[in-house]
Order: sequence, then structure tokens, then C-alpha cells
Amino acid sequence: MPESKIVFENNKGFWIHEIYMQLVYCYIYTELSKSEYSITKKDDMLYSIKFHIDGWSTGIMSLGWFDYVQSKSDKKNILLVLENTKSMLKLKGDYIKVNELQDIKTEDEDFKLFYRTPFPVSELIKVINALIEMVEGVWNSTNYNMEIKYK
Repeated sequence: MPESKIVFENNKGFWIHEIYMQLVYCYIYTELSKSEYSITKKDDMLYSIKFHIDGWSTGIMSLGWFDYVQSKSDKKNILLVLENTKSMLKLKGDYIKVNELQDIKTEDEDFKLFYRTPFPVSELIKVINALIEMVEGVWNSTNYNMEIKYK
């Protein structure tokens, strides 16, 4: 399973198996798509996230948000997207059900083969918390390995 380093600025970030980051991106994409968020290059950012969801970035998956977060307002909105994504996930209970995982729209044929058992919401929230810390500038690790407990 390929891993990628997810960084925001100054090479600070974490390593994660891409299949897990794809899943995180699915929920961020859903939230970011809402019209209430005004981000300077929102359409470009959505395109980039969808590219990852569809599995076209295997081996080279990256966050790339520093290209899209160009102002304090953008940063504030990204943090709001992440917090609201986290809140939405918490409403799902302890696990994301298999039928929901199978209904995710992706062009990646392996995605649905991988997600055949319920996925722990807490593991997605762990990743989102790290993303929040990165955007806030308080994440300090340059070589952290994000361990996800699944299966």
C-alpha cells in the first residue's frame, strides 16, 4: 500500500497510507463543496482533492493546500471546513458503515475493494486533527508516521 507525506508548509507533515488519505479527502471534499465557504482558489482546490479521491495520484499524493490558502480569510475558512468535517463525522457514531464506504464516488477501482468493513470514525478524526494543527502552524513533526487502526 503506497504511502505519501502530507505537508502544508516548511516540510512539516506526516506519512500516511494513501488509501486512508483518500477517505479523509472524501469527507473534506463534501464539506468544502458547500457554498458557504469562500476560498480564493476553491475550484482549483476541489479539483485537486477530487483528483486524489479518484486515485490518480498514487505515489505522489500531497496536500498542496499552500497553493490555495492565500489569505488569512482562506486559512480561517479551511480551518472551518476541517472543524465542520470533524463534527459531521462525529454524527456518524463510532464507525462509518460499509454501505456508505461503498457508495463513495471514486474512479479508483481498488478503493471499494479495500473498504469492506466498517471504518472507525476516530481514525479519520485523528488525521483531521493533524491537518488542523498543520494549518494553524502548530504541527512540528517533519517525519511523523500516521498509524491508522483498521481491519
